[in-house]
Amino acid sequence: MLALQAHSLDGPAGLTLDEVPEPAAAADGLDHSVRIGVHAAGVGFVDTLVTRGLYQVRQQPPFTPGMEVAGVVEFAPAHSGLNVGDRVYASLPVGGCAEIIWADEHLVAPLPAPLGFAQGAALVVNDHTAHVALVRRAGLRPGESVLVHGAAGGLGSATVRIAAALGARVIAVASTADRRAAAKAAGAEQTFGPDEWLDAVRAAGGVDVIVDPIGGDVFDASLRALAPEGRLLTLGYVSGRIPSAPANRLLLRNSDVRGVNWLALIAAHPGLFRSTASSLAALLAAGMPGPAVLEYDFADGAQAFADLENRQVIGKAVLRLR
Repeated sequence: MLALQAHSLDGPAGLTLDEVPEPAAAADGLDHSVRIGVHAAGVGFVDTLVTRGLYQVRQQPPFTPGMEVAGVVEFAPAHSGLNVGDRVYASLPVGGCAEIIWADEHLVAPLPAPLGFAQGAALVVNDHTAHVALVRRAGLRPGESVLVHGAAGGLGSATVRIAAALGARVIAVASTADRRAAAKAAGAEQTFGPDEWLDAVRAAGGVDVIVDPIGGDVFDASLRALAPEGRLLTLGYVSGRIPSAPANRLLLRNSDVRGVNWLALIAAHPGLFRSTASSLAALLAAGMPGPAVLEYDFADGAQAFADLENRQVIGKAVLRLR
């Protein structure tokens, strides 16, 4: 089978498409694992870190990156609720950029009928993280306001779509006119550039929920933009600086900062992936648009990683395998 392999920790420069042996299930894998013929594999920010040896879990070359796939079931345990031939999408720790993978059954969910495989792969990390962040961690209520930083990226655009579908008033912050237009198309009511959002939001009385995958100065400014009893969700530190929150500001505004570590949550709560998948399927059935994707041929996998690192991707980068 074909797989995108990292032969060094040099990012896109170390990636090549290789012929490799098909993976085998673990010794006890047939009891709890699903074999999937992969049609599409997502590429995200974490994957770029993994291929440079910068992620918290370090892989040793050669390895196959990729945490999110969509495809067709080729084998499933009898108790899994899945059948051979089912369209599914799945999460896995690494190895997704390959024609065949094995995934833990509790991390495999039916692919919603309205979506193709590319959009299915795009659901895995971004939509699940966004839904868990807004519903489980923020306790978002209909009619509340949500501000999303990096609103045209994979996670940002997912958060905009899901927040709007949950009845929130969405404000998007994005760096360029094209990215702001994409956020608007995803469901944002207002859009701002990075240098103009803070004054406008504070003048309007602040926002109830802020979603921040950037950290650094953006986190610091976001604390000042919360409405009373507002919640600031911290999801990552793309800026490179891990910030801290002054407790007096939280006290004065009755506000708080809440961490969102989706991988830790699905590891601790095995039913969470499928329950979130059911909630997302219901939102899609009710009219929420699917993810915006930028598709690449499998042979161009290294280019997808490079484009993501260079901020050339609006929406979600997805490799098309079949």
